[in-house]
Amino acid sequence: MRIRHLTVLTLATLVMALTAATHVAGGNGGVPPAEDTGKKPAETEAPPDTVAEQYDIKALVARLRDTSAIGFFTKLALKNQIDDLMDRFRRLHAREEETPLDRLRDQFNLLFMKVITLLQDGDPALGQEIARGREILWGKLADPREFVRL
Repeated sequence: MRIRHLTVLTLATLVMALTAATHVAGGNGGVPPAEDTGKKPAETEAPPDTVAEQYDIKALVARLRDTSAIGFFTKLALKNQIDDLMDRFRRLHAREEETPLDRLRDQFNLLFMKVITLLQDGDPALGQEIARGREILWGKLADPREFVRL
């Protein structure tokens, strides 16, 4: 039972991270575009592989489990929703279910947004950290080889 609980919290953390990343990536925060000086801007972002390696899902799950921004019963409900989504992915990858990946992506996005919204006021730092890895998490869920490692 404890292992299943940890798996659900892990997925919840991942979902929250993906939702926030999509929310943050949706715009530039209202910053106007910089003037074109003709110079190539310096690279400030890490390569995608480096970002994926730095995104510690287990640490985020632990932080999500420990945060007081989400109540116990809400965490339990999220765990159940995450378990259901994980089961759908398991069935998809085992070819037991033919749910379109687009539909699973929609469910993933909704759950991710829910987690980010719950963290928004009580633990915004955790919400932003989780949001940063939205696409990383989606990639792990959608890829059968990566999914097995979760």
